[in-house]
This record gives sequence, structure tokens and C-alpha cells, in this order.
Amino acid sequence: MNLIDRYVAEVGRHLLLVKGRKDIEKELRSTLEDMLEERAGKSGKPADEAMQTELLKEYGAPHKVAQTYNPNPYLLGPRIYPFFVFILKIVLFAVTLGLGIATAMQIASNPPMTGVEFISAVGKGLLNILSACIAAFGNLALVFALIERYAPAADFKLDEEKDWDPASLKKEPEPNDVKIWEPILAIVFTFIALSLFNFNPQLIGVYHLQANEWKVLPLLSEAFFRWLPLLNVVWVAEIILNGLLLRSGKWTTGSRLFSAGTKLAQIFIIIMMLMGPSILALSPEAMTSAGIADPEAAAALNQLAHTAIKFALGFAALGAAVEIVKSLYKMMTQR
Repeated sequence: MNLIDRYVAEVGRHLLLVKGRKDIEKELRSTLEDMLEERAGKSGKPADEAMQTELLKEYGAPHKVAQTYNPNPYLLGPRIYPFFVFILKIVLFAVTLGLGIATAMQIASNPPMTGVEFISAVGKGLLNILSACIAAFGNLALVFALIERYAPAADFKLDEEKDWDPASLKKEPEPNDVKIWEPILAIVFTFIALSLFNFNPQLIGVYHLQANEWKVLPLLSEAFFRWLPLLNVVWVAEIILNGLLLRSGKWTTGSRLFSAGTKLAQIFIIIMMLMGPSILALSPEAMTSAGIADPEAAAALNQLAHTAIKFALGFAALGAAVEIVKSLYKMMTQR
């Protein structure tokens, strides 16, 4: 391996995350070899190591050359960073609100506490909120870093960069316009769901008073939590979609296809839930031992609950299918 090969490899080492690195290395090698050949022709001498050394020294240090091929060597660039901060504020508020409510419910469901126990419970709740916020920040930063690397910069053109026209005040809302409160609410409630199901699933249950103490009968079975990783992927995709809608303010063909894709994933998960074991952990025996109902009433309640959850899942799948049809229809008619 000659000096030019080593030089090109060193430049490539600084471009590991840059798209098209192999093409850049090939182009750089060709450029250097042409320059070396031209220099050798002018001097009337064959190219040797000393000539390569002189050429590479003039061309510049590998890390500086790499910067010319990667002008934005940062995790989040200035174009996407304001959007990231905007979404991060909403997400952290949603996580804090959701886990704050969950902590309050957990404290309220416990028997009367001493001062030390109360402070300890509040402290644990705050630590849970802090860890959830850190996890949310990390996950969101990862998502936006991937968007920074692979999404076209034009997708994140800020409204402030466009020329404002006073005539826009008279314009009627377009069919593709997004009502700002819709994606905000979607982001908030999706993050509440993520926080609740992933960090405090023990709060999801049937609350009942037993021996002057509030108890929680778990509502969801292991079958549900086996699908939680896939649900998390769908929920994160929904957050990304609503974040894009919030920034652009309009539905596009891409966002409608993205939405249809998430709805299809939801339908798939729902169908698999309906085909598999029940996602409810309720049983007549558990309700009877908890003192919620006598055996006969518990059996009836159990049957009603399992039937109701199947209907709820069915309606959710139907609603997702309707949303897909609406998205495709609008995509075809409102171009």
C-alpha cells in the first residue's frame, strides 16, 4: 500500500458515518493520482515516495480534507435543532405529567404514610420521572440524529425562512392543513402511554378496597406485554409523524403514506392479539379472592370484560382501516 492509499484510507476513517464514503474515497484517490501524474510529467521524473509526500503535504491533513466532504459534522444540525427542541419540550412535559399523575395515584392507593414514608415515595417518583425524561431525551436524540443523516434537508425548512405574504391572512384553510392542537395532543398522549405501559404497568388494573387498604388487581396479562416492543415502535413512529406534521403544518403524500403504514402496523398487532391468548389477566378466581364479587358475579364480569376487550380491539382495527382509506383517498384527490 503506497502513501496515497494510506492517505485515502485515513480520510475515509474520518467519514465512517458519511453517506457514499466509498465513492468519496474512489474520487479522492483518482484526483490524487492524476495530480501526481501531472506533477511527475512536469518534473520529467517518475513519481516516487518523496513526490507523493510533497503532494499529500500540500493537499492537507486527512482530518481537514474529510471535513470538506462532511461540512456538518454534528449530531443535530442548525436546521433540525429548533424542531428537536420544540418536540423535546412537549415530550418532557408529557412524560412528567404522566408519571406525576401515576406517582400521585400510587401514593393515594397506599395506606396512610408517615412523613418519612411519604418523602421516600415522592423521592422515588421524582427519580422515576428523571430516569424516564433522560430515556426520552436519548431516544428522541437518536431518532433526530437518524433524520439528520438520512432525511432531505428541505423537509425541515423553517417557516421563518420563507417570504411572508400579507395576502396569506385572507386565505381559507386548505384541506391539507393540519390543526396544530391535533398533533400536539397526539404526541402528549402517546408519550403518556409509553411512560405508563413501560415504566408503571403496575398502575394499570382494577382498584378495590380490601381491609381498609387500596389494592390493585392487574388488568393486563403477559400476552399483552409480549407485544409491547412492537407497540413501542408504532408509538414512536406516531410521535415522529405528528412532529413532522406539527412543523410542516400540512399533510403531504409522504406523511399520508407514513400514517397509512403506522395504521397497517396497528391492525397487524391487533389481529395477532385477537388470535393469540387473551391480553386480560382478569379471572373469576382473582376477582373472588380479591372480594370484588361472588363466584357467580365474578364469572359473569370476567366474560363481559373479555368480550368487551375483543370488541374494543375490533373497533380499534376498524378505525385504523378507516383512517388508511381516508388517507389514501385524500392523497389521490387533493394533490
